[in-house]
Amino acid sequence: MAQSRFQTRALKPGVYAPLPTFFDEVQELDYGSYKRHLLNLATKGMVPVCAGSLGEAVHLSFDERTALIRFIRATLDEAGLEDTPIVAGVGGLSTRETISLARAAAEAGADAGMVILPAYYAASLNTDTEQVIQYYVDICEGSPIPLLLYNFPANAGGQDMSSAVIQAVMERAPNLCGVKLTCGGSIAKLVRLTAAIDESPSINENRPFPFLLLDGLIADLTPWMQCGGHGTVSGIPNFAPVASMRLWELLNTPSPSPEELSETRKLQAVLSRADVAAVPGGIRAMKYALNKMHGYGSAPRRPLLPLKDAEGEEFMLALRDLLALEAEMTRV
Repeated sequence: MAQSRFQTRALKPGVYAPLPTFFDEVQELDYGSYKRHLLNLATKGMVPVCAGSLGEAVHLSFDERTALIRFIRATLDEAGLEDTPIVAGVGGLSTRETISLARAAAEAGADAGMVILPAYYAASLNTDTEQVIQYYVDICEGSPIPLLLYNFPANAGGQDMSSAVIQAVMERAPNLCGVKLTCGGSIAKLVRLTAAIDESPSINENRPFPFLLLDGLIADLTPWMQCGGHGTVSGIPNFAPVASMRLWELLNTPSPSPEELSETRKLQAVLSRADVAAVPGGIRAMKYALNKMHGYGSAPRRPLLPLKDAEGEEFMLALRDLLALEAEMTRV
């Protein structure tokens, strides 16, 4: 690991919110919308994640990524949220680029980075998993801030890391602070990784804070937590922060009452149905909905185009139960 002069805030179990990056009419960063949305989520206890998949990291320049981190840090501090950490997407197309992005993120105020596998040479990387392991070992050694491994085959050229590969990185890279799993069989991987941590106490002894196992979909947060997980990095809290944080509170309630168990099941069902509808729509659907809800810009960066109204209204219909629940809980 690179010698670090940065005092990073500890990452803890919780709800991590992957923020969209909003743009104005001429495709420039819309800081006004970004600030409103960031504070809406962070003031409810969520940890912001910027420049990730939903943040259109691949559509941002190097300077824009770092500018966003500085803006988030300043906004949080001004709001009295100095203790809230920032996670930034720092994945590049090469080891050198990723380390460079991690160093710039650290300078800008990020407390941890999140790294998806490079997609361009996915076929070549898939021929030898040692390349994947070495990639994460190298970037963890070169990064001045802790890194999370992000397994998301849909955005990584189909590359799907097995629990054995992830465990190998955990054992060889003490600066790896956690994983985010947005993949098929994620709960089975969680079970195997939890067992590896239990069987090898040195995995956590060699880290500044305990290794985090984060789910990429709030749809299965209840079983995820029951199997030893530590939280979620899900897009759904962007639409329903109150309902999402209430589910998190209930899942962490010791000896819940029958009424609380019933509420947990209801919340999980509504959030799960919304998640199933949201995943295929991706950033275009998310921005359409947030535009309708809050007036933020609906356009992603080109070549992506805004969702057409017919598709957008179909998505809003799929979110109807979630938005009604969120409105009800917000009034209480």
